[in-house]
Amino acid sequence: MNLQEHAAWNEEMARRHDPDAFITKSGFFIRRIEAMRLEAARRALEVRPSDDVLDVGCGSGNLLAALSGNRVVGLDLCDTLLDKAKERAAGLIHIQIIKGGAEFLPFPDRSFDRIVCSEVLEHVLDPRAVLDEIYRVARPGARVVITIPNEKLINRTKRVILALGLKKFIAGRYAMSDNMLEDWHRNEISTNRLIESCQGRFQPLGVHGVPLNACAYHWIAAFKVH
Repeated sequence: MNLQEHAAWNEEMARRHDPDAFITKSGFFIRRIEAMRLEAARRALEVRPSDDVLDVGCGSGNLLAALSGNRVVGLDLCDTLLDKAKERAAGLIHIQIIKGGAEFLPFPDRSFDRIVCSEVLEHVLDPRAVLDEIYRVARPGARVVITIPNEKLINRTKRVILALGLKKFIAGRYAMSDNMLEDWHRNEISTNRLIESCQGRFQPLGVHGVPLNACAYHWIAAFKVH
């Protein structure tokens, strides 16, 4: 699959799985976990008023609209999601939303002080290329926050939910996939793989789980650019 084919496929998946509906229309348990993920990512960024901020793969703008700073840029490949992000960020004059792919960020070198990439690496063709681009556009000393889903725990939980017949209760008004690894997710990114891929470019500052390290449905990893 080339980048053009991937863009078309990603557009189809966004319409089919609608991440905004997942965050806002699922049952209480999922909505609570997602709210915690977004807040944990926002806090981990530690944005200062003078910072230029980039949200790589901003999707429907659920996190983007909560970000402050001197200038906040949201980028995504999917028109369907960008339309929702623009609607969510309407009136927030410090936020700019543009279309682009994470593997080829349309920004000069050393453009941003804070970069977040939340629940994106599992969807892209080449996660390492995305990390290369994040490093390229980050200023020295920049803070980078990356969040990834814990696929093993998520799918183990889904199997239990399906076996107990609780899918409708947990999913709420969202048409939940039984196994996202077989649908929209192209990669399974572990915390070890993520940290190994960042070696030499990013200094790890800490990794913690949401809602808890002992029961992490998402991992929030913070790094400092060398």
